[in-house]
Amino acid sequence: MFRCALFISLLLLPKLSSSSQLDVLLIGILTDSDLRAVQIHPEVDGYKLLADGKTIISLDITSRFSLINSGGYIRVKTPDKDFGQYKEIKLLSGSPDSYFRLYSIIPNGIERVYDDNLLIKPGPGGLKIVNQVALEKYVAGVVEAESGKEKHIEFYKAQAIISRSYALNNANRYLHKGYNLNDLVDCQVYHGRARWEPLIKEAVNDTRGKVLVDSEMELITAAFHRNSGGETVSSEVIWSGSLSYLSKRQDHFSLNGKHARWEKKISKRDWFSYLSSEFNFDTNDKLLEEMAQNYVQENRHVYFLDPIFQIPLKEIRSDWSLKSTFFSVEPLGQDSLILKGKGFGHGTGLSQEGAMQMANLGFSHVDILHFYYDDVHIINLEALEFFRTD
Repeated sequence: MFRCALFISLLLLPKLSSSSQLDVLLIGILTDSDLRAVQIHPEVDGYKLLADGKTIISLDITSRFSLINSGGYIRVKTPDKDFGQYKEIKLLSGSPDSYFRLYSIIPNGIERVYDDNLLIKPGPGGLKIVNQVALEKYVAGVVEAESGKEKHIEFYKAQAIISRSYALNNANRYLHKGYNLNDLVDCQVYHGRARWEPLIKEAVNDTRGKVLVDSEMELITAAFHRNSGGETVSSEVIWSGSLSYLSKRQDHFSLNGKHARWEKKISKRDWFSYLSSEFNFDTNDKLLEEMAQNYVQENRHVYFLDPIFQIPLKEIRSDWSLKSTFFSVEPLGQDSLILKGKGFGHGTGLSQEGAMQMANLGFSHVDILHFYYDDVHIINLEALEFFRTD
């Protein structure tokens, strides 16, 4: 049974409880950037900087300080003072409306704005930085990063509910690294504070605490992708297990999205060499060679050509960096092939561009969620607690 965490202190790593509510999340940020030095600017008065548990600076909106990875320690500097080296740094807010700006110095060029608090430790390759952020603020940040601006509010509501459900259902994923989730695509993309689209905060507030559960009152794996290409796939095509609410369906709402179609030109020689070396495909057989360069997917397949050859399309997608597994192959001159594809992403669960189209056509966020997920219920976390303890 899924069990999530309840923070007993804003300064401590979360400990698991029997509750499904998680008010604060620890998000590993910029985990792929090898940060060695950053500068931080509070945007609200009242922050304090703690070093190894003791307050060393009280901050206001004019304050600036740098954190530099230094041989297993973190050096703290302001423009006019070097505060020395420490094992752990905490930036703690003085109000629920606090936020700060972070600039990367090494490497240079990243600027982000984050809500709430920050925890920093030295890591093996650089600074290990964790944003300690209220759940609903995190959800708003995810919706903005995953969806962008100027979308219909009903789409934002649907995205908020699945992003909240995903976060709570995966809150234990990276506890071994000292945080709940990272900010990358393998969890949910998160670039910090939602600040560009007012409708996102409205949508998050309107759906506050709402999540998707299955018939057993368990939080669902709220998978989503950019565009299905007109047909979603069941969960077992992507992962090892079957989830009843993630089934295959025709999705005409996604057919005209921005990422509904794609093409990629490849070398015929490279294609046949790949099939031969990776899957022992006999390219000396003229019939098989002809089949491999004249392949059509009218509907989504799991295997290339035929299951007998045991060539999973998801492996081809990964190896060739394709936008989806939903593609056909055609000859293009003497030496080339063209892959003509549909959709963008793994193809299971909610298609974001399909959901956007549904919202534009007048469907509610409830309609959207029930179209893409089978036999699910939208329920408030407090009500979920009641059902679980009843």
